[in-house]
Amino acid sequence: MILLLLLACHPTPAPLPPAAPVWVEARKVDEGKPARIHAPAGTQMPPVEGLTITQVSTGDDGSAVWDAVGEKGSYVIDVPGSDQKPVPIYVDIGVDGPTGGKMADLAAPTPRPPPIWPYVLGGVVGAGALVAAGIAAWKRWRPLPPPVPPEAPDILALRAWNALRARTDLEPAELALELSMVYRRYLDATRVWPATSRTTREILDNLSGELTAGELDCARRLLSAMDLVKFAEREARASLFDQLDADFRRLVAPVRGNAGQNRV
Repeated sequence: MILLLLLACHPTPAPLPPAAPVWVEARKVDEGKPARIHAPAGTQMPPVEGLTITQVSTGDDGSAVWDAVGEKGSYVIDVPGSDQKPVPIYVDIGVDGPTGGKMADLAAPTPRPPPIWPYVLGGVVGAGALVAAGIAAWKRWRPLPPPVPPEAPDILALRAWNALRARTDLEPAELALELSMVYRRYLDATRVWPATSRTTREILDNLSGELTAGELDCARRLLSAMDLVKFAEREARASLFDQLDADFRRLVAPVRGNAGQNRV
């Protein structure tokens, strides 16, 4: 019972957190400049004659920073360590330090090593720049694929013809005119003379040397399609468009792509 009372009256003190090391940023400073000391937060700095020691910041790692300012001279600051044993910090303000006696061979404590993350970050940025430069060089100097050859005039003409035949928003005369222009543009692409700017008679005269009599009749119907449809009876228009379709497919074919190119 007595033992329990003694334990209650004298509780076991809580363990202290690990202390940060004690070190000074620069042992020698110019007169009027502070000597910056690092030590665990909560450390009680001892009074030193000739020095004014003031805490200036506290870090997240359990450390704090003090500035020691004083007159010219060499000073020893016994900072309490983690085991409460004094850690001597040597500071020279405006002087080169002691040149004799027991302090002559004292060296400043080794400061903390610089953080490594700036070097890691610099390496990552440099590697990224090299990769980006390599990709840019590869895109610039890689062999380009050969250009896609243009589509043949007959394929383009047939596509345009089929698209017009599928439309329902055009009047019969308008549709016939557009179909006639498709055939004229096909002649423009396969001949050296401009069919779109010539009359029907001029075009037929140029085609007479390369087309048969039946093919010339097909060409005449295609070139005059608007007039044929415009003046045809309503019942005959459907069969007339079918005739124009057959004429177009007879004349527009790959085998006629090079025909008559030297004809003027």
